Amino acid sequence: MKFRFNLLLPIILLAFACQSNTEKKNIAKKSKKTVPEGVIFNKETLKRLGASGDNWCLTWAADGSQIVSMCDGNWLDQKNYASQIHNHLYRIKGGPENFEREDLPNYPEFSGKEGSWFGYGIVSVNGKVYSAASKTPGPSWSGPFTGVKLLKSTDNGHSWSRVDREGNELALKAMDSMRNVVNEQEMFSLKEHGIPHQTQEAYPFSFFDFVQNGKDNSTAKDEYVYIYSPEGAKAHQLTLARVPHDKIGIRSEWQYFTKYDQNKEPQWSNKITDRGYVHTFPEKSSKDHYFGWYSWLPSVVWNDGLGLYIMVNGGTYGGYGMSNSDEDYYHSWMHTETGSLGFWYSENAYGPWTQFHYSEYWTVDDPNNRTYQPKLSPKWISEDGKKMILIWSDAMKNDQGNSHSINYIWNQMEIEIEVK
Repeated sequence: MKFRFNLLLPIILLAFACQSNTEKKNIAKKSKKTVPEGVIFNKETLKRLGASGDNWCLTWAADGSQIVSMCDGNWLDQKNYASQIHNHLYRIKGGPENFEREDLPNYPEFSGKEGSWFGYGIVSVNGKVYSAASKTPGPSWSGPFTGVKLLKSTDNGHSWSRVDREGNELALKAMDSMRNVVNEQEMFSLKEHGIPHQTQEAYPFSFFDFVQNGKDNSTAKDEYVYIYSPEGAKAHQLTLARVPHDKIGIRSEWQYFTKYDQNKEPQWSNKITDRGYVHTFPEKSSKDHYFGWYSWLPSVVWNDGLGLYIMVNGGTYGGYGMSNSDEDYYHSWMHTETGSLGFWYSENAYGPWTQFHYSEYWTVDDPNNRTYQPKLSPKWISEDGKKMILIWSDAMKNDQGNSHSINYIWNQMEIEIEVK
């Protein structure tokens, strides 16, 4: 028995050493951080679809579909281009190459006849869908937005209610007269805590978008939902809020980012007036073209393959002379130049953010492109995380000089994230 044990001992030790080395390699592999360092735009995958529309904010719903918010268009009506809706939702089923589109007919109808509303933030959490509709100062497109009406669906977008700032709900049918009512009781926020650009004020969180954590918020790292918004009067300054996932509709439960501490951990306050800036984007280009108020609304999605949050964002240049004056900053026309495009990554939904691509003037297939409002699909991500689908808007003019007429539809393209 002693002789046999002596023979087996080296074999056992060798097996243990091999196992230890394998475990060490696995641990090293897990601890090795993925670092994005660039973006490849696969232009051969460029696809445009629909009749009209822009500002395509998306969420991944509990049933596996995606729900997308569209502004100023009619995505499904190819024949009646003039039949534009200022804010509407649609459902997407399938993959990026060949997907089906469906109307959500019971979503409150915002045509702009009694008011002007534009939809941005949308998120699916705990089987509920929240949609934030921003109000313009007048009856047509103009800025800055004055506040938000928060809408909620508990049945996957089939019916909707208004949520007031106390969390109380009021059912709204598509043509309900209450849908266009603007007062402190009906609005989740309204002309609150503004600051001036030069002299004209703009309001924080008057348009925003939610961080997307996989299907129905299932990959969230903590109990909070995170909400990003550009500071209206200083759009290149990014604000951030968070709220417990089961208290989204209770305004007093929202907390606002103030600063990072010395360990890069975020600090929070219940007072929106204490808000700080989680990230600062360029205020202007190298040509001294300033970005306008309608800039830097981020699209942030969790990328499971990379184990990172990826942000896409871009600035939209101001009107006329693209100066820093109130007149240019708040001008309703902001497509004299094509917009900028950038990508950032972070290990956490709250940052801090590291840039790995930026273009001051981004065009896709034509120097006359006027791109703006870039987004990322939270669902269409490859298993290794390197391939994602970029979606954007384009205000390109036709030969007669009419804007929003060539590529003013859903624009999408596969991108590939280069990592080291």
